[in-house]
Amino acid sequence: MLKIIETASFCFPKSDHRINEDSILMPKKLGSGVLFAVADGVGSYSGAELASKCAVKHLETVTESNYITNVETVFLDVRDKVISLARNNDSLFQAATTLSFGYLNEEGLLIGHIGDCRLYVRNNSKLQQLTKDHSQYQQAVDAGIYTKRQLRNVSEKARRTLTTAIARQVDMHFEKSFIPIDELPIENGCIALFAMSDGAHQLWEKRARFSQNTMKSVSNFSSSLKKRIERNGPVDDYSMVALSVEISS
Repeated sequence: MLKIIETASFCFPKSDHRINEDSILMPKKLGSGVLFAVADGVGSYSGAELASKCAVKHLETVTESNYITNVETVFLDVRDKVISLARNNDSLFQAATTLSFGYLNEEGLLIGHIGDCRLYVRNNSKLQQLTKDHSQYQQAVDAGIYTKRQLRNVSEKARRTLTTAIARQVDMHFEKSFIPIDELPIENGCIALFAMSDGAHQLWEKRARFSQNTMKSVSNFSSSLKKRIERNGPVDDYSMVALSVEISS
C-alpha cells in the first residue's frame, strides 16, 4: 500500500518577461499508484509552452492505471495532441515538447521519458539519476566519441541540443523503464522521487549536495534548490516535482 507523505514543487519562467515553457503534473493517485510528470516545451519552435501544457493536460485526464502502463500509447497520444495544435494555427506546426513521467505502485516505478528532463530517486542523502538525456552531448559520450572530461568546456547550448522530442517533424524515440520495488532505495519506510526540467537539474548538478537535514525532506530540498537557482540566476525555465511515498505491506 502506498501513502503520499509529502509533496513539493515549483515551476517558473527564466525571467518575468518571458513565457514559462515548462509544465508540471503534481502527484496524483491513479489506481493503486501515484503519477507525476514534468514537460519542457522546445523553445526554438513556436508554441513550446502550449506543447508542454498539452502533454501534462493529457496525463491529468488519465483515469485508468492500465493506460499509463502502455507507455508507447501514452507518447503517441500526446504526440497527436501536440500535432492538433496546428489545426487552427499554422504557426504551431513545429510545436514540440519533452516529457518525463513516473508511475509508482506496489510493484515498482515505471518511467516514460523523452528529452532532457530528469527523474531522480533519493539514495543515502544523494540523488540517483534514473533517466538519460536525449541530447547530442550525451549521445557523443555514450558513443565513446568523447569523454565527459573532454567535453567539460562545451557551451550550455551545445549540451542542451536535443536528439528527439514529441513533435510532428521529429522522429520520436522515447524510453520506457521499470524498476522493481525491491530495487528502489527505501529510507525510513519511504521512497523519495524527483522530476526536474533542465533549468532545475543544471543548477542541482553544478553542486549536487545539500545538508542531510535538507535532503531528508522533499519540501526542504525544493525550497533550497529554488533559492539556489534564483541566487545564481536561472539558465532556463525551472521546474520540479518531488514526492515522498510511504511503502507499507
